[in-house]
Amino acid sequence: MNEIKSKTTLTEAEEMFNNAQEELCRPEEDVVHYNACKNAYKAIEKYMTGFLLNHGIGIQNSHSIQDLLIQCRKIDSKFNDLNLDYVMDAENVDKLMINLSTAKEFINLAGKTRKLVGIQ
Repeated sequence: MNEIKSKTTLTEAEEMFNNAQEELCRPEEDVVHYNACKNAYKAIEKYMTGFLLNHGIGIQNSHSIQDLLIQCRKIDSKFNDLNLDYVMDAENVDKLMINLSTAKEFINLAGKTRKLVGIQ
């Protein structure tokens, strides 16, 4: 059961990651930075959730990115190299200046997370 949930969750992560990247392919004046950030943020959540499910860890919807990262680090020390402090500020989105630079950083971190969970 966890294997099916893991694959479904990772497929959703891939869709969100692709949506974030596609947002930046628009002409600069048409890019909705918030959409790129939100999709990348959700992709990071889904990548880590899929990874944990694949390793038999039950996940509830209330887990924050920080909680997911802590659990991933317990399973694989490679996650210690992943610094998600930048996206953790997204939990207080009013504090976060969303612009092209922010969107690129979110997508970069989603890409790093993607590689750590084993998707090339």
